[in-house]
Amino acid sequence: MPAALDGTAGRFNFADSRNDAWHQLGQQVGHEMAPAEALEAAYMNGWNVRKVAHEQLVDDGLGGTVTVKAPGKWTVLRTNPHTLMPEALGVVGDRFQPFQNEETTDLLYDITDQSGAHIQTIGALDGGRQTFVTMLMPTHVEFTGQGGFKDSTEVYLAVLNRHDGEGSLRALISPVRIVCANTQRLAESLAVSSVALRHTGAPTAKLAEVRNLLGITFKYIDTYATEMEALVKAERDEAWVRAVFNEVFDVNKADSDKMRNGRVEKVTQVMEVMRQSPSIKPFTGTAYAAYNAVTEYADHFMPVMGKGDAAAKRAVRTLTSPDVAALKSNAFVSLKKALPLTADQVLRWGPVAAKEVATV
Repeated sequence: MPAALDGTAGRFNFADSRNDAWHQLGQQVGHEMAPAEALEAAYMNGWNVRKVAHEQLVDDGLGGTVTVKAPGKWTVLRTNPHTLMPEALGVVGDRFQPFQNEETTDLLYDITDQSGAHIQTIGALDGGRQTFVTMLMPTHVEFTGQGGFKDSTEVYLAVLNRHDGEGSLRALISPVRIVCANTQRLAESLAVSSVALRHTGAPTAKLAEVRNLLGITFKYIDTYATEMEALVKAERDEAWVRAVFNEVFDVNKADSDKMRNGRVEKVTQVMEVMRQSPSIKPFTGTAYAAYNAVTEYADHFMPVMGKGDAAAKRAVRTLTSPDVAALKSNAFVSLKKALPLTADQVLRWGPVAAKEVATV
């Protein structure tokens, strides 16, 4: 379950803050699996996602019933893996084309081309309306903090799909810090970190295009290592960090005292995360500590709204929310802008690119 306030003002309980969002949501494979074996382990094979004409049986007003069809509308069905009965996932238009679970796992396998990556987690959400599969790449990024503390970041390649017509298939690069299971995001103008694929046209051809585009995203790994190293080396005090956080959370742009106080409280909470998190303390006094305080807060402490499984909702938000991505990107760019930059970096780091997605 997510970490929470422990009851003392400004204090956080870090005991439960280390659950990786991918692992909270999916079937942990535990060993290297080929796509077919992983799909079977997660009950995600043989769904046969398909479209049928959308129609309803309604009262005809004369004591009988009549079937009413909706022109241009289709119901998306899958075969439930447990009951083997057809099950509705959503209503879509004429152009929607489903991508089978087998296609998304094969896509990952093709992208990595047997490079040493293997399927790590796989799962379905919301009654099969959303699916995801992740592969752990053979490379990782590591920094050394005080006392020889090793802060390692693993790199995942993930495909998230929707069968309900409510969004695109997305393939993304997802760095995850091992010590706190914190999913990292940064706004980098030279590296695309996510590719979105509309459910239209010929699936096979479009999946091939995603594979080509994702070749670009692997630049993201080298970029991530370079930019994080700069933050590790940048020594800064708390007054400097708070000033940057005030910018990240728009404290001085609040329209009312109430709004300003709420934003100041968020800044105070992120400062507490920076001071107390066991995974951040070894980097105390650096811009790297400040950046990871924001990302840990966003992934593990920021309140989750609404009813239902809070841990699952938090994990989904961490992985898919554009607001969370924008917060992390804003933090990264603000920290970078507050550091002395080279002329080349000034040109590269312009306005925040909160949505780092190539769409095909």
